[in-house]
Amino acid sequence: MKEESIYFHGGIYRFSFPYIGGHNRNEENEVEVYHCDVELRVGQEDDMKLGKLVTVIITEREGSVGIQDKIQFIATKIRIAFFDSIFIEKHWEKPKVPEYQIRWIERHLFSKAPYSTMEDEINEVSMIWDAKKHAYHSPVWTKVENVWK
Repeated sequence: MKEESIYFHGGIYRFSFPYIGGHNRNEENEVEVYHCDVELRVGQEDDMKLGKLVTVIITEREGSVGIQDKIQFIATKIRIAFFDSIFIEKHWEKPKVPEYQIRWIERHLFSKAPYSTMEDEINEVSMIWDAKKHAYHSPVWTKVENVWK
């Protein structure tokens, strides 16, 4: 079966992405919304050598609630919010970008935290895309030393 070519707007997209880490309220009844840093690499040479059309690097910010137990929700929202513009892909239609061409990376920069003796941690996250629910689920983490290995 011949794969159809995918049209995309290549480049590196960097942005801050909000997520809810919990529902604890302060004295003013406010719930804190946290942010992670996202780098969406589309059609980049290093990634293409690995057979990946897009690599999404999600970095936990210092002082934020951890992203690890939120990664499938963050990934789902990023795919729905950005893939439609970058790949002309509507989340309610059949995905144009095959899952094997998407690489999800989760980074924890522990070394930037004051008084931390922990080393930074980089994990590749494999998830299953449920086309009917338009959502990722069942994340599995694999530690990697370098994003481009």
